[in-house]
Amino acid sequence: SSASMKLSGGAPAPQECELYHIDRDALFSYHKLSEAFLQKLMGLYTSAHYKNTPNDLQMLSDAPAHAVFVLLSPSAEEDADSLPDILAVVQVALEGKISRKAVEAQLARGQRSAGDLIPWTISQQFGDSNFAQLSGARVVRVAVHPSVQGMGYGSRAVEQLYRFYNGDMVSLSGEADKGSDDDEKPENETSSSDEEKAMGEDNGSKKGIRGEKLNPRKELPPLLLPLTEVKAPRLDWLGTSFGLTNELHRFWRRTGMRTLYLRQTKNELTGEHSSIMIRALPKRTGFDDAWLPAFAVDSQRRIIALLAGSFQHLSVRLAMSLLDDFDSIGKKSESDDANAAIE
Repeated sequence: SSASMKLSGGAPAPQECELYHIDRDALFSYHKLSEAFLQKLMGLYTSAHYKNTPNDLQMLSDAPAHAVFVLLSPSAEEDADSLPDILAVVQVALEGKISRKAVEAQLARGQRSAGDLIPWTISQQFGDSNFAQLSGARVVRVAVHPSVQGMGYGSRAVEQLYRFYNGDMVSLSGEADKGSDDDEKPENETSSSDEEKAMGEDNGSKKGIRGEKLNPRKELPPLLLPLTEVKAPRLDWLGTSFGLTNELHRFWRRTGMRTLYLRQTKNELTGEHSSIMIRALPKRTGFDDAWLPAFAVDSQRRIIALLAGSFQHLSVRLAMSLLDDFDSIGKKSESDDANAAIE
């Protein structure tokens, strides 16, 4: 409803807002506050995105490689009596870590496995099986509250997400890992005991899922955790895939991502060319980051050659934005080469 979507805390400065990680076990715990927060989150998805299906909720709840983050106002932790306003939601999917033999075998047959959209697409596009061995996070969705769209909250959320995966978020207390390990044991014990009680009440008449009773769990992990208290996985890149428009390209370009792939045929539903943009994570990766400018130069050559063909219907503004994107990468790689030569 419109009342539940109304922002009670106004629109704080984006630079003062912080990104929080959502514990999905707590989000789908059947607790009253968790249900209200989930309703807010799905309402934001519905109002800010052009396509939604019931599968989105199922994927949000149990897809093992997915994670959800929310951008909250600086007063979120102070308001203990009410749910905080959700300014933006970011859903990501972890991809990659595919063996080289599997990639080469699939590409030789002209096939590719389901999932891992960016690794398979980039490996197929450039014929490089090494990229699929890298691990990364693909931004599946960025949904901003309709009342504050275009005010910088989406960029702030992606910036915080990049800093988190790049290892820039450091816990000052140093007790986050210890606390998380201690909290896992009683949580598992509680859940198992609740299941035994639910099974015992039916006196063996019903077993399994049919005999399970859905009740709010008594002991829950925190629903929201600051990024400084969450252990970040070791990733090599942060990327996204979307239907290319001038507005979306400018948004992702502001976040530091660069175009590596542009599909020649248009999507049948949206009429847009699918694009993949990636940003390297230099602090976390154990590989040489030279692959990003190398792929970008190859993408530039391909796209320029197709501007008179498959991409001739692109607007002049969008085409110039793509060329500016490649030009910035070229200048950066030249400066890096010059610095390396001086050293």
